[in-house]
Amino acid sequence: MRALLIFDGRLNCYLRATKTVVQKHDSQLLRALLDGCLTVTYNAIQYGRDNEISNRKGMKGFYATLKGTNLPSCYKVATITRACAILRSRAKSERRGIAVRHPKPLRPMICIISGFFITAKGRLFVPLARDRYEDILLNRHVQSVLRNVAVRSLTVTSGSLSICYSKETRPVDIRSVYGVDRNEKNLTFGNLEKVIQIDLSRAVRIRRATRRMVKSFRRNDFRIRKIIASKYWKRASNRTSQMMHAATNFAVRSAVENHAELALEDLGGIRRMYHRGRSQGRDYRFRLNSWAYGRTHRMLEYKAGWYGVTFIRLTKAETRGSSTSHHACGERLRSPERSDVAHRRMLWCEACNVWVDRDVNAALNLSKRGLTRLASSLPQQVARELLTGEKGEAREAVRGNETATPILRVDASKSGVRAHYPST
Repeated sequence: MRALLIFDGRLNCYLRATKTVVQKHDSQLLRALLDGCLTVTYNAIQYGRDNEISNRKGMKGFYATLKGTNLPSCYKVATITRACAILRSRAKSERRGIAVRHPKPLRPMICIISGFFITAKGRLFVPLARDRYEDILLNRHVQSVLRNVAVRSLTVTSGSLSICYSKETRPVDIRSVYGVDRNEKNLTFGNLEKVIQIDLSRAVRIRRATRRMVKSFRRNDFRIRKIIASKYWKRASNRTSQMMHAATNFAVRSAVENHAELALEDLGGIRRMYHRGRSQGRDYRFRLNSWAYGRTHRMLEYKAGWYGVTFIRLTKAETRGSSTSHHACGERLRSPERSDVAHRRMLWCEACNVWVDRDVNAALNLSKRGLTRLASSLPQQVARELLTGEKGEAREAVRGNETATPILRVDASKSGVRAHYPST
């Protein structure tokens, strides 16, 4: 699920966004096909290691050895491509000093971009051999999703069919930049005109309750405990994913309605801050390690591309101090005292003599820095028009906002059905 920005010598031409729809299957013929493809993949890996080859061009000799097999050519190319990717990954690990002594067994899976086809009546034909196909009826949901879109690839596993499809959409006219601050208990986005904070604290409570439930198991058989625990954790993951979908849908729809881009900070490597041995409690480490910030990033990225909203990935250097620097004056903010419960999620600015919500302040700083990145990538005349627009979003982002920014709060469980912003 991604979006690709295409240029044609002018400004943004169109966005090519891709999604995936999944359907279960119980075909024994497809499972037998996957076993054969997995055997070919292992043989290709061995051939590449023996001959020190990790690219498809060098695998011509191995491809010639598959001439006598009854495997369609689309699977031969797919297995060789997968083997080359594995060989390059292992070579990269070895260069980093990571020894690959006992590689994990590969998952039975194959991804093809040709050879299969879908009929107008919603039947999927997957090739098994020459002039032999497995006929699978797609359900109504998959048929409705694939209507009027371009199907790009098919991924077959032992129990599911993943169909990748895409569409080309025109980008929305850019008038402002929304900074998006991801937090454990909320998702905050907006600019100097308006900031919306979506409450996700219920997802934290669900994970805590599931953990307490799993810890209360007293069965003697570890295997039974593991099966029941996986069922509870899957239920909790589905519930929290639904909230995240509602929150990200609301954010993307707001960006579309207000002709705004989305600017996100880079949170890569944040897990290293909560490793064991850093004098942090188990409850604290569990809460932060179960925070699905990467899933939120992926949801926002592919949904933004699907609706024509461009995406700005800010680097760590560009977002340094986004929470601790005041968006209006740039001064470093101070944390409240431990006994000050009323200002727990707020910071104090001595220069402006005001309390600032740290999440709102981070979103506003990301909006300003995203606007700076956007202006630097546009032609000079277009950037000047954006920075001096009639509404003044960009001008306020550069000079600082002199008025109070309204903070609109939304409940994540209801954000998917609200047609208008709630009032404070």
